[in-house]
Amino acid sequence: MPTSNEPGRSSTSRVFAILNACRRSPAPMTLTEISRRSGIPVATAHRLSRELIAEGALERNDDGSLQIGIGLWELGSAAPRQRGLRRAARPVMQSLAGHTRTVVHLAVAGHHEAVCVDKVAGPRAVANVAEVAGSLPLHATGVGKVILAYSDDPDLCAVLQCTSLRRYTARTIAGPGRLAAELAGVRDARVGYSWGELTVGTASVAAPVFDAEGRFVAALGVLAPEAEQVDRLAPEVRRAADAISRRLPANA
Repeated sequence: MPTSNEPGRSSTSRVFAILNACRRSPAPMTLTEISRRSGIPVATAHRLSRELIAEGALERNDDGSLQIGIGLWELGSAAPRQRGLRRAARPVMQSLAGHTRTVVHLAVAGHHEAVCVDKVAGPRAVANVAEVAGSLPLHATGVGKVILAYSDDPDLCAVLQCTSLRRYTARTIAGPGRLAAELAGVRDARVGYSWGELTVGTASVAAPVFDAEGRFVAALGVLAPEAEQVDRLAPEVRRAADAISRRLPANA
């Protein structure tokens, strides 16, 4: 039963609205920004944020801004499915990062975004926004396109119904028709690309990971400067994704 003074909204719903607002933001947010994005009144957001900070679910920076706390990540990391996926993928990711000298990351489907669950940086890693436990846009990243191409989740499929997708750079695919055509190519080639579509000068290539029963579970991606032509890395990324798939049991 709802216990909120906002009709039809429970305390649990408000807590998750605050956490999701912070999780989806690429940078720490002020309380006012959290209130606006979550739809929670400032006074209520302030009270709940204090409780979340005390539990480690949120962290307060020196300037007063808030971000997701390590306590929440530790809680999510305890999920058996994600723990098994990371355990199977980590040695393969380390090998791939060492050989390609790039950033390698593993992402799974979130609500309307890709969620990075692990990352390994090679010796020539580029700066990127793929932080562990952070979210990435589905339509502007290699891992996101792979997730869209292979997932049958209705929430994710709704992305293709958007009449105008957010542009992060001049090269971001903003039209659903063009995105749908690209996803068909992802399924045919078993690889997805992003060419400066999220951040200028950075490209990515990603491939799907499946469990022992052939169900799609994650996307493995590599990020590198556009000048390095990441398409040359596609065969190696596919082989690495296949290696992770072979290490996964059913229901991974």
